[in-house]
Amino acid sequence: MYIWSISNKNAFVLQELWNNGPLHNKLGKMLKTKQCDYKRLYEKYVGQMYSYGKALGVDDDALYDLIHDVFLHFFEHQNEIVDNDNVKYYLFRCLKNRMISEKRKEVTMEDIDESDDYLFSITVSGLDYIEEEEERKEIAEQIENMLCSLTGRQREAIYLRYMQELEYDEIAVLLNLTTKGTRKLIYRAIERMREQYGPVLFYFFLSDHFFPF
Repeated sequence: MYIWSISNKNAFVLQELWNNGPLHNKLGKMLKTKQCDYKRLYEKYVGQMYSYGKALGVDDDALYDLIHDVFLHFFEHQNEIVDNDNVKYYLFRCLKNRMISEKRKEVTMEDIDESDDYLFSITVSGLDYIEEEEERKEIAEQIENMLCSLTGRQREAIYLRYMQELEYDEIAVLLNLTTKGTRKLIYRAIERMREQYGPVLFYFFLSDHFFPF
């Protein structure tokens, strides 16, 4: 299952965020060993941040800016992060907080955390190992229909838990829920998919073929 896989063009632009502009200039002033460490962190997580942002409906230009800002903030405040903190969770939290801040500037209506049924797009791919084209299309359509039966908040919770492997308490912060509420949300999403589409399709959805990260 891929959530907005990165095209060659997107990959180039994301790499350019590192090579040019304030991000590069900032790191150019740091020790060489530190800069290499930061570059490895950037390369490890930038694709996952791009996927998460696209699933939340952010357009490319805005998303590049948000990712750029998040990494600058991370590099400037890394000493404030507890050693055992989950770096991926920290970056996702910063990205979503900044996205919500930008959204609030544009609209004065409900914000993304006040509704269960906001946009969270999951694009089905990674089925190339199925040789028969018709079978591949049929399975992809069934999985998309199964995911569409969930609310946006449920889709995001499933994505964060099973694709990004975040802990329940981390997902709770991202979704503005309690940990108990997050467990209940994910449980109900799983039950809905199993009841409406059967256990076979559901467990096929959870197989390794759909988890590239």
